[in-house]
Amino acid sequence: RKRRKKERGGSGGKRYIEGWVEFASKQKAKHVAMALNNTPITNHKRNPHYGDLWNLKYLHKFKWSHLTEKVAYERRVREQKLRVEMMQARRENAAYAEMVETGKKLDKIEERKRKRDGTTNNHDDDNHEINKNKKTKKGRKQKRITPIQDGSDKPAKLAVLGGLV
Repeated sequence: RKRRKKERGGSGGKRYIEGWVEFASKQKAKHVAMALNNTPITNHKRNPHYGDLWNLKYLHKFKWSHLTEKVAYERRVREQKLRVEMMQARRENAAYAEMVETGKKLDKIEERKRKRDGTTNNHDDDNHEINKNKKTKKGRKQKRITPIQDGSDKPAKLAVLGGLV
């Protein structure tokens, strides 16, 4: 039985960490808090709360509205943190997608250049300068976007995305 219980994921108890009780009478609330404080929750050994103790306090001048305000405030703070995390994740995702698109564009530029020049992955600086200054049929210089070259034969996409990894 214990083995099956352990395989399924623990004791199945201890769902509550803290809680509040509202009494109609202030005197009864003080009496219950004094009577139950530091006493065992249960005396039955098979109960998951066996060995746990009550920890009760009477809170002077504490109203139920204070509790609901606190819970609502904590919920708003938690939602705000989640919103900020989601915005940050969206920003990072958009930046990554933009970098991927830039890498794809640079790879296409490199591929077209290789097809046009008839070369396969050769990056001669002299040849590059000559091609850069070639004039078109109408006599004006052709504007070209040069691919990123970091001294290796890696595709431009990897050179751009290398900063993210």
